[in-house]
Amino acid sequence: MARLFLAISLPAKIKEKLKSLQEDLAKTQAHVRWVRPEGIHLTLKFFGEVPEEKTTQLIKAIEKVLEREKPGLLRFKVKDLGVFPNPRSPRVIWAGLEGDLVKLAKLQRHLEEAFIPLGFPMEKRAFVPHLTLGRIKSPRKRNVLMAKVADYQEKNWSIPDDIEIEEIVLYESKLHPEGAIYTPRKRFPLT
Repeated sequence: MARLFLAISLPAKIKEKLKSLQEDLAKTQAHVRWVRPEGIHLTLKFFGEVPEEKTTQLIKAIEKVLEREKPGLLRFKVKDLGVFPNPRSPRVIWAGLEGDLVKLAKLQRHLEEAFIPLGFPMEKRAFVPHLTLGRIKSPRKRNVLMAKVADYQEKNWSIPDDIEIEEIVLYESKLHPEGAIYTPRKRFPLT
């Protein structure tokens, strides 16, 4: 059994800039468990614990969708900062994306549909492409954090660098006390 998810990895220079953002937000001393910068990614589908034989079926399903769809390069920029579910009771701090979001949503939907026959039901919530930066653990200094997030939103915060995504990755996630460790199991080129 392996804990698996399908995701888009980000270039190191983008992760560095997101790390700087996290460090600035952390100055609020709000009770947040920050995602390790090297682990920041865009999740396409979380599978949970998957037996080895089913992993092989997942890989085949992904390859079939990509062969049929031929998505090509995906281009994005990191833009916007927000929280889920809402600013009154925030639980997750995220950075948003702009760019090939329609193309990405179509690819994600076709992948979701391909996983249904393998016993992985379609996600009930709408696909909202985002990069999780941290999880708020308690109300301590939450109002200070939300004021800082609001400042970033007013400034229309973004990372100006273009991101070109050439592949999606099936990752294995191993949980550790200091945070999850993600290991690529298989890379799937988009071109």
